[in-house]
Amino acid sequence: MNDRKEKNNSQGVTLSRTTLIAAVAVILLLIAGGVAVGINWNHWFGEETPKTEEQKEAFQPDLDPDAENWTGEKIPDKSEEEAAGIKIPGYPSITIPADQQEVAVSLLNPEGNPCYFTFELVLKDTDETLYTSKLVAPGQAISNITLSKSLPAGEYPATLRITTASLEDGSAMNGANVETVLMVQ
Repeated sequence: MNDRKEKNNSQGVTLSRTTLIAAVAVILLLIAGGVAVGINWNHWFGEETPKTEEQKEAFQPDLDPDAENWTGEKIPDKSEEEAAGIKIPGYPSITIPADQQEVAVSLLNPEGNPCYFTFELVLKDTDETLYTSKLVAPGQAISNITLSKSLPAGEYPATLRITTASLEDGSAMNGANVETVLMVQ
């Protein structure tokens, strides 16, 4: 028996055919996984591919013709950390006259924002859209809007949906749903 052990030790490691096939399969899987990670590394962790000047120039924003430079009160600046993001104005309530479609409402995209705003005023109870703007540039506001229908006097829970588009290429950025109450008088 000892002679046999010595004989095997002198011949080196012996692998069965099944073990050899399994080892080769594991090695091939590791190589394939490494290649897949290598190919996708920049996509997952790298910088976004920079846009060419042609791609940047291709974006033509559809600006709202009713938007004008905002001359009202500016939104106070917060800390530098907060100021780096998108500023969203609050609208706890919006007061409009009863039974009129043409109403005065100030919808503001604060100065310094890195994006355009689009405003959509929606009744919460029915999900009916009363108004949708085109793009509003930073530092501009829409002061008068035309509702899709007039409303009788009352209070209406509503949402002002603010969607955003990058100033550079129009790509979507973070938006907000601002809860409000339409005070129709």
